[in-house]
Amino acid sequence: MATSRKERLELLNQCGNDIARIQHCLLVSARTVTPLQAVSMWLDYSENHCAMWLQLPDDDKELLNILLQHLPNTKMLEANPPTWQTKLVDAGDGSGDAVLVLPDELFMQLE
Repeated sequence: MATSRKERLELLNQCGNDIARIQHCLLVSARTVTPLQAVSMWLDYSENHCAMWLQLPDDDKELLNILLQHLPNTKMLEANPPTWQTKLVDAGDGSGDAVLVLPDELFMQLE
């Protein structure tokens, strides 16, 4: 069952201690998530067990193992994600629009 953004924000308010613990467990493993990403991950796990919000396990290692299975697959969750510099280039069609030129390294990461 998909939850709305409003429902996720409500869970964020109701389960703040759980969210902080999820974020801490991931940070220890050199990954960072926003509070809403943490809510989404735990909801994904809970919904896989036909529940709205399951209680977190007492053991942090067990929690981390669960979280790692529900992490979005992206390098942007690393504690020190790569960064790129880019520039806007005039589209050249007289519209005043610009084109964002993305580095090749970024495209390689998206594949």
